[in-house]
Amino acid sequence: MSTLPMMKALLSLIVCLAFFPIVSLAQEYSYAHYGIAEGLAGSTVYCITQDKDGFIWTGTETGVSRFDGSHFKNFTTKDGLPDLEVVQLFADSRGRVWMAPLRKSICYYYQGRIHTEQNDSVLGHIRLDGNLWGFAEDAAGNILLQEKNVLHILGADGSLTDVDSLDGAPVSNCFAVSASTSGGFLAEINGKIVEFSGNKCLHSMRIPYVGSRSNDFALSSGTVVWNERGLAYNILSFGKKRIIRQAWDKQHHRSIAFTAIGDSLVYSNELDGSHEYNIRTGQTRTYLPGIAVSRVFKDASGDLWFTTMGAGLYRLISNDVRSISFTVERTEKATVTALARVGHELWVGDNHNYIFRLSLPGLTLREQHLYFPFKPERILIIDTTKDGKILAGGDGGVQEDTRDLRPVGDIFGGGLKSLTWMNERTVLATYSWGAGTFDLPLTRNARMKDTLLKGRATIAFYTHDTIYLGTMDGLYRLVKGRPRVFLGDGVPFLRNRISAIVKAEDGTLWIGSYDDAGIIGYKNGREVAALTRQQGLTSDICRCLQVHNNILWVGTDKGLNRVELDKPGYPITRYTSRDGLASDMINTVLADSSRIYVGTSEGLSYFDEQKPVNSEGCRLHLLSVMNSGRERIVDTADLVIPYRDKHLRLEFAGISYRSAGDITYRYRMLGLDSTWRETKENTLDYPELPSGEYEWQLIAVNKFGNWSRMLQLPVTVDIQWWKKPWFVVGAWLLSLVLSWLLVSSRIRIIRRRQREKEGLLQRMSDLESTALKSQMNPHFIFNCLTSIQLLNLSGDTGGSNQYITGLAKLIRMTLHNSSRTFVSIGDEVDYLSSYLSLEKMRFKEKIDYEIVVDTSIHPGVVLIPPMLIQPFVENALKHGLAHKVDGKGFISIRMRIADDRIVIVIEDNGVGRKEAAARPKSAEWKEYPSRGLSLTEDRIGIMNKLYAGDAGIEVTDLQDSDGSPAGTRVTLRLPIFYGRPQLS
Repeated sequence: MSTLPMMKALLSLIVCLAFFPIVSLAQEYSYAHYGIAEGLAGSTVYCITQDKDGFIWTGTETGVSRFDGSHFKNFTTKDGLPDLEVVQLFADSRGRVWMAPLRKSICYYYQGRIHTEQNDSVLGHIRLDGNLWGFAEDAAGNILLQEKNVLHILGADGSLTDVDSLDGAPVSNCFAVSASTSGGFLAEINGKIVEFSGNKCLHSMRIPYVGSRSNDFALSSGTVVWNERGLAYNILSFGKKRIIRQAWDKQHHRSIAFTAIGDSLVYSNELDGSHEYNIRTGQTRTYLPGIAVSRVFKDASGDLWFTTMGAGLYRLISNDVRSISFTVERTEKATVTALARVGHELWVGDNHNYIFRLSLPGLTLREQHLYFPFKPERILIIDTTKDGKILAGGDGGVQEDTRDLRPVGDIFGGGLKSLTWMNERTVLATYSWGAGTFDLPLTRNARMKDTLLKGRATIAFYTHDTIYLGTMDGLYRLVKGRPRVFLGDGVPFLRNRISAIVKAEDGTLWIGSYDDAGIIGYKNGREVAALTRQQGLTSDICRCLQVHNNILWVGTDKGLNRVELDKPGYPITRYTSRDGLASDMINTVLADSSRIYVGTSEGLSYFDEQKPVNSEGCRLHLLSVMNSGRERIVDTADLVIPYRDKHLRLEFAGISYRSAGDITYRYRMLGLDSTWRETKENTLDYPELPSGEYEWQLIAVNKFGNWSRMLQLPVTVDIQWWKKPWFVVGAWLLSLVLSWLLVSSRIRIIRRRQREKEGLLQRMSDLESTALKSQMNPHFIFNCLTSIQLLNLSGDTGGSNQYITGLAKLIRMTLHNSSRTFVSIGDEVDYLSSYLSLEKMRFKEKIDYEIVVDTSIHPGVVLIPPMLIQPFVENALKHGLAHKVDGKGFISIRMRIADDRIVIVIEDNGVGRKEAAARPKSAEWKEYPSRGLSLTEDRIGIMNKLYAGDAGIEVTDLQDSDGSPAGTRVTLRLPIFYGRPQLS
C-alpha cells in the first residue's frame, strides 16, 4: 500500500484529536413533557392520580392541575383550595379526588366543586391532629385517611371512625397505607405491616424498618419498599415472601421517594432520575436521567407518568421506540443524515462529518470517525461496493475507503447530493453543480466519465437502462441514444423540486417533492397515485423515501409515514415525536428486516414495525355548560334555556393521552342541523338558538381512529310568552278585531284620498280652463285682429291671410290641448311655435326666437302637462321684450333630460324683472293683467301631489359683463312621463 493514504488517515486522526472533542452517545426513551408553558400549575409536582373519568390530576407547589391530554384546568385558593401546595392526591371509585394540602386540612373535588371542612358537613366532623400523609379505599368504598398517629375511616354511608390502635398497639409512625388484595386496608405502623378492616386487625407482619420519613417508605397491595439507612433499599413482595436488597452507589445516590406499583414494579425516585426494578424479571431501567423525580404513576392504559421537582410532568411515550443522541462539542446534538447497514453494524452519518459505527442488535458505539477533516458538513451517503469497500460522501465530496475507513483514493468532487449504482463499477451521482457518472476505484486522477446535466441536481435513479434525474425544476428522463425528456410536460407534479425516487415491487416509481406537493406513483408514463395530507401524510414536504417489503416509508418535515402499497387505498400509519421519535424532522430512513431506523434532526430513533402500535381508546366527557353567565352542567338531564338569553357555550374533553392532543370532535345539533361537523377545539358556542327542542350530539375520535361513546344532551330553548298557546289564541282573536278596524279605517282613508284626488283633478281641470282663458284673453285676440286690420289697410293681403291662418291654428290647438291632461313634447313645440310666430308678426319682426329639443327626448313619446310653458313665454314678451328699446329681442326655449327629469329653460334678452317693475305699464297691458304665472305654479303644486313628483320653477336674473340687466332665465323641471301617468 502507498504511504499517501496512510498519511491522509494519520492527518485525519491528528486533526480529530486536536480540534474535535470526544463525541458522546446516549440511548434514551421518548417522553411527552408538560410544564408551565403547556398550562401546568407549577413546575414542582409532588403527587399524581387518575380519576374514574380518566383525567390526570397533579398536586404542585402552586395549585392542583387537571389534565385531559390536551388542556390543563388549574385550581387554586380562589377556587376553594385551603392551601396552594397539595402534597397528596387520591381518586376514589365514586369520582371524588381527595387532596391533602401542606397546611393541616382536607378537601376533595366532586362534580365541579371543591368540598372543604367549611362547606361539607362530613369533612367538618373530622378532627385532624396533623397533616394527612395518604389515602386508601377498600372494596366496600370506605376511605382511609392517614395521619402519622391516627387513622380515620370515612364510611361509604357517611359515618366516621377514628382508629388509634391496631393489633394491640397504638397507631404511631404510620408512614404508608394501601388497599389489600382481600378488600381491606394495609398500613405500615411502627415497623409492622397490618391488614385490617374497620378497627379489626386481620393480619400483621413485622419488617426490619427503622426510619422517620414517610418518603423512605412505599406500600402497595402486593409490595412494600423501604430505605435501609441510605445504604440500600429493600423490596418485600408479599407473593414471593422474600426481601430483595438493592444497594445504592453512595457517591451518586440522593433519594427523594419510592413508588410501589402492584406486585411487580418498584421505583426509586432520585435526584438523577427514576430507577425501575421489576420483581418478576429482575430487570432494571432508568428513566429521566439527570432529572429529580418525585413520583411515578401508571395510568389506566398502562402508561408511566413521572412527576418532578422543578421540571414539570413527563409521560413515557413508548418503551418500544428508543432514541440515541450523538452529542458533539459537548452540548450540540448531532443531526443524523445518513444510515447504512454494514455487516453486523449500523453506520450513522451526521452533520459534522462524523461516521458512527454501532454494533447490532445492541447499538453500542464501537467507533466514531471524522470522515472529512474539514469544517462541519453533512455525510449524506454511506454504501458498500461489490468488493466490500465503503463509498461515502456528502457536502465535502465522495470517497472510497476500506472497512476500517482508510482512504483508497482521493476525495472526488464536492457538494454531493445522491449516489446510485448503474453496474458494479459505474456510479451515477448528483451534485450541486450537475450530474454525471464515474467509475470505481476512485484513484488519484479519477474524473467524471460522462456529464449528464449541468446545473443543480437533487436526486438520481437508474433502472433498466433509464436514468431519472431530479432537479429544482422537475424530473428528466434519459435513455441512451435518445434526447433528454422533461417529464413535467406530461405530469404537472413532475415540475416540482424532486427530493426522492424509489421503485416498488410492481415497477411503480414513487417520487417525492420538496415543494409541498406530497408524493406520486409513476408508471407507464403517467401518474397512477397521489398521496398528500388529505390522504393522511403528516406533511406534503417529502424529504426521503424507502421501500421495503411492499411498505413505503415517507420521511417528511413533520414525521414518518408507513404506506402499505399492497392494500387498496394505500393505508397510512403516522409516526411523530408524539409517538416517541426523537424529532419530526426526518432526514433518512433505513428498513432492516422488521427494525426501522430513522435519522432525525435530534438523533437516531428505532423501533420494530411488527410490534403493534400502542393504540388507545377514547373517552369523552362534558366539562361545562354555560348559559346566562352561569354554570348549568348540573341541569344536563333537563336543560332549559330561557328565551331572553339563548347563548349556549359547551366545553368538553376527549381523553386519549397517546393521541397527544390529536383528537377530532364530530358534532351536530339535531333539530337545528342534521349534518355532522368537525372541529379540533374543545369548546362550541351557539350564540342564538331559536326556541324549540334539540339534541346536541358529540363524538370524539383519537389519532388511532377510535371513537368515543356518543355524548347526548337534550336542550330546550324556552318559547317566548307571546308564543304560548293562550297568547296565540288571544292574539288571533285580537288580530281579527284589529284587522276589521284596520280594514274599515283603510277603506275610509282610500275613499277620502279618492275624494281628495277627484277634487285635485277637478281643480286641475279648472286651472287648465282658466289657463286657456288666460292664453286666449280678449286683449291678445284684439291685438291679433288689429294687426290683421292694419295688414289689410296697408294692402298686404298675403300677410293678412297668413296671420289669420296662424291665429286660427293657434285657437284650434288651444282648444284641442285644453281637453287633454298631457300632451307630447312635439305637440307642445308646435303650439309654442304658432304662438311665437304670431307675436313675431305683431311685433313687426322686432323679436326672434328658437325652440331646441335635445336628441335624448323622443318628441312623440315623452309627455308634459299642456299650457305650462306659454305663460313664461308671454311673461318674457310682456315684461322683458316690451320695454326693450335697443336691439332685437330674442327668446330661447331649450328642452333636455337631466337627473331623470325634463329641464325646460325659457330665456330672453329683455330688460330684466327689476327694470320692468320700475317702468309704468303700457296701456295695452294695464287693462288685462296676466294670471298665467300664478296659475302655472298652482298647477305644478297639484301635479306634485297627484303624481308624487318633484317639479319646480327657478327664475334667474341675467347680467352682462358690467353688471347691467341682460334678461331673465326661467328653468322649469318636470318629471318624465311616458304614456299615461299613474296617480300616486
